[in-house]
Amino acid sequence: MTRGIHGSVVACLVAGLLSVAAPASADDESVLGQDGGSLILVLDGSGSMKESAGGQTRMKAAQKSLRTVVDRLPDDSKVGLRVYGSTIEDGKGSCKDSELLVPVGDVDKAKLKAGIDKLKPLGNTPIAYSLKQAYKDLPKEGPRSIVLVSDGEENCGGDPCKVARDLKKKGADFYVDVVGLQVDAKSRSQLTCVASAGGGTYYDVSDIEDLPSTLTRTSVRAARGYKEAGLPVEGAESASADAPEIEDGQWLDTIGDTGAEHYTVPDPGKGTLHVSASTRTTSPELSATEGLSISLTSADGTECGDSASISVQGSVNQKAPYAVDLTSTPADRKDCGKGPYVVSVEPPQVEGVKPLEVLVRTEPAVKTTEGLPGASESSGYSDDATAPKASGEAQPALGSPSFAGAPPVAPGLYSDSILPGETLLYRVPDVGWGQQPVCDFTLGSTPQAGDALKGGGYFEVALANVYGPTKALVTDPSATTNRVQYAGAANQPLHVAGPTVAYQNRTSSDERIRADALDGDHYCALTLFTSTPTVDEKVGEVPVTLSVAVTGDKTGEPQYASKPKQSANDAQSDDGGVGWGWIVGGLVVLAALIAGLLAAFRRRRDSDATTVDG
Repeated sequence: MTRGIHGSVVACLVAGLLSVAAPASADDESVLGQDGGSLILVLDGSGSMKESAGGQTRMKAAQKSLRTVVDRLPDDSKVGLRVYGSTIEDGKGSCKDSELLVPVGDVDKAKLKAGIDKLKPLGNTPIAYSLKQAYKDLPKEGPRSIVLVSDGEENCGGDPCKVARDLKKKGADFYVDVVGLQVDAKSRSQLTCVASAGGGTYYDVSDIEDLPSTLTRTSVRAARGYKEAGLPVEGAESASADAPEIEDGQWLDTIGDTGAEHYTVPDPGKGTLHVSASTRTTSPELSATEGLSISLTSADGTECGDSASISVQGSVNQKAPYAVDLTSTPADRKDCGKGPYVVSVEPPQVEGVKPLEVLVRTEPAVKTTEGLPGASESSGYSDDATAPKASGEAQPALGSPSFAGAPPVAPGLYSDSILPGETLLYRVPDVGWGQQPVCDFTLGSTPQAGDALKGGGYFEVALANVYGPTKALVTDPSATTNRVQYAGAANQPLHVAGPTVAYQNRTSSDERIRADALDGDHYCALTLFTSTPTVDEKVGEVPVTLSVAVTGDKTGEPQYASKPKQSANDAQSDDGGVGWGWIVGGLVVLAALIAGLLAAFRRRRDSDATTVDG
């Protein structure tokens, strides 16, 4: 799972991980991909924390470990602290005994340590109530995480699993991770459910000596938040000429709150229009299927060529982002008349509101296609691609579960880590005409993973993929070197490459070749599939090395009849700084998310009085 507390927390905390080398210090600006949101720790202060654990009480062990974590927090992290069951032993009020000791905000290490030190194991275990309160403690925007540390199950009559599920429905940028401290089977079942329903990970600590590394690992994974980016836009509820106009660039909206989203795009004339829509998998069940579809029509509803759609399954996609792309040529639009045209994006058939990124790129007409290289071969282009492996010291790069958050990785060597169930993306900038992105991943061996996977026939399947400039998948489906069975005891290499970028790729009969007919940024992705919850937890964090290359000379650039349009995003940042439109866009979309969620909440409240408090 991947979340967002301030990304620089990762570089600091990762140094404490067992079996994984420290990539960088907290203030090392060379760490690629730093950025994130807010985290609140929710600690069990109930009477059961008095029990002995390795010569000390569970509470003392937790306090010692948490002080270590606090010491490693960089100054720009945003962390809060809440405790339950620590002030009222039993009776009236004990099931609402949940206290915010340190509000979420710029880190104050002294206050955090003081809050940790004052904890006394005393009362009941109101987990459900505390999760509701912790959600209210978090900011209203940005990636947010709750990390719950508990040694037992709910005993106040609440249903923490339902609460976590209801809270998760409020948005894709919120997660609940859980650390179970020497719990019995019944408690483990409930806490595992809480983590799963909250879109997070359950960590089981049976040996108290493992608690410091587990808490560190939890903080590390909480640091990689799904990030979205784009200029703000709010799609219309109906397909008409009154829908908001989106020009070349990336736009940010939400989907799932009102149904299909509709936008108008300018007439590209004799040029080609490329539009893609992307979001992320949020279905809590790995067997669930969701997807997007996109179409282009005239203002009167006449279809302009075929629509496009994508469907993904959780067990295959592992909560990675996905995109559907549509290419519209003059021939596709011949029956539509002149523009502007309407782009319609149909939502996934799943509950919840989530961010939607819409990418528009207008490609001018070419003067001639004579002399341009032909389309890439439809098979073999990945396995047959060769590139020298990068050498030297690996630079830390924090892979992201989102396209917008993917760190830029120019040709070179990089280091990272991955957990079972994660997909991490890395952006290969400016792959030109005639060039091919090549990514070689290596999953490192660890004693922990080796012990977890030896015997019993267990292994973790790993898969490498490549996405093109429109975020569509361009991996060779016939490739064999991009998939391995990771057994933990030895390093496992994975090799993946995209097709050679060529204008004539759009003429291929293979949809993945057609999806790579533009120059620009590409994305390499690594997925480590889940096995079983118990085995995944024992495997823990797996070190990753990534060697990036871009092969081939830049050649075969088409001669356009006119100059390509400037991206609206570039226009927003012509002063050399970060485009304010992107920043405002994030705020507007977050506001829209909240508004949509409130509306959905009101509708649910009217029909279901048991819906969780907002």
